[in-house]
Amino acid sequence: MAAYGLINIFFAIIVPFSSYFGLPGQPMFVFAQGDAQFTGLTWGQIAALSPDLGTWIVLTMASMCAMMMGVGILTFMIARHAYRNGERWAWKALVAANVLTLAYYVFFIGGVHAAKGLPFWTWVPGTSGVGADLFVVIFAVWLAVGLWLPRKELQG
Repeated sequence: MAAYGLINIFFAIIVPFSSYFGLPGQPMFVFAQGDAQFTGLTWGQIAALSPDLGTWIVLTMASMCAMMMGVGILTFMIARHAYRNGERWAWKALVAANVLTLAYYVFFIGGVHAAKGLPFWTWVPGTSGVGADLFVVIFAVWLAVGLWLPRKELQG
């Protein structure tokens, strides 16, 4: 679970910086095919409409990554100490913080896209409302295994 927190911190740093310093080109983590379908605009059309709009879109991702950084730090610290020492509250906190966050992300964003008639889920990163779908599956499995294995010792 500590590594799960660290990978969240890693992506929370890499995504906004690579996206911001990649401007005015299309930021690879921020605007993909599913986003173009949602907005009805390509990245080139957004940049032509307003270069500042493209920067603002990247900044909305940076704000999400700031929250992701906080969850990653808390996950790392709780997993590294209290969780590793078998404290039940740590397991419950990690389940609540990480499972609920992932579920909220998948169902809220996916639901909004589905309401617009866009795909809720595909296996190709960036083609649906949920984003990099294969990565979501990898993170969900990693999270499930990390929280499921010690459940009997920690649930009590």
